[in-house]
Amino acid sequence: MKNGIILIGIAFAVALAAIVGNRLSNDALAVVVGALCGISASIPVTVGLVIAASRHWGREEPVREIGYDYGANRYAPQPPVVILAPAQPQLPYGFPPSQFVAPMNAPALGAPREFKIIGEE
Repeated sequence: MKNGIILIGIAFAVALAAIVGNRLSNDALAVVVGALCGISASIPVTVGLVIAASRHWGREEPVREIGYDYGANRYAPQPPVVILAPAQPQLPYGFPPSQFVAPMNAPALGAPREFKIIGEE
């Protein structure tokens, strides 16, 4: 009974593929064949990756229990350490925030600024 259902399903799929294949243009048929070839080429690689990812490759890992174990193999947890940087002194407005001195040709603080407008005579 089970073989008969599988045989009928395969016959139905082949008949459907033949009907659809006769109605498709050559370009559409080439796209379908290319997609099927691409999918069928990726199946062995996918199976290989699944096998490689699921095997332990001969390594037996010990079963770990959840919780702290202060035996000879483990270390006791360390207390948290918080390090704070000291506050930096604030410079007055207008001074550069870097350690370098302003260039010698810089105008003095509070001096009027000069602008050159391009296109004006």
